[in-house]
Amino acid sequence: MMVEQSLLDLIAIQMKCEYLSDLRFLSMEQRRYLAQKLNRLTPRKEDMQDWNDALNYLTGAPMEATAKAAKERLVYLLSQSGDTGLENKTKKEERE
Repeated sequence: MMVEQSLLDLIAIQMKCEYLSDLRFLSMEQRRYLAQKLNRLTPRKEDMQDWNDALNYLTGAPMEATAKAAKERLVYLLSQSGDTGLENKTKKEERE
């Protein structure tokens, strides 16, 4: 019996994370490496939810209309050296 894994689960395995939640604490170097890996993938229409889940979970960005758009936005945000919004939210929550 073959079990399908979500894109987030596969990313966690690729990044050698013990827990899925560890993905939220990747260094900038790790995020860029992940962006390079993800950029090589070709998203299928039926994977739109997986790509949007990854986009939202890793960057806090809202959903996109297509899997391709979600992949492109995710790769772009992971490649950036600035904040993606998730870090700002976390820092704000720590101050409260």
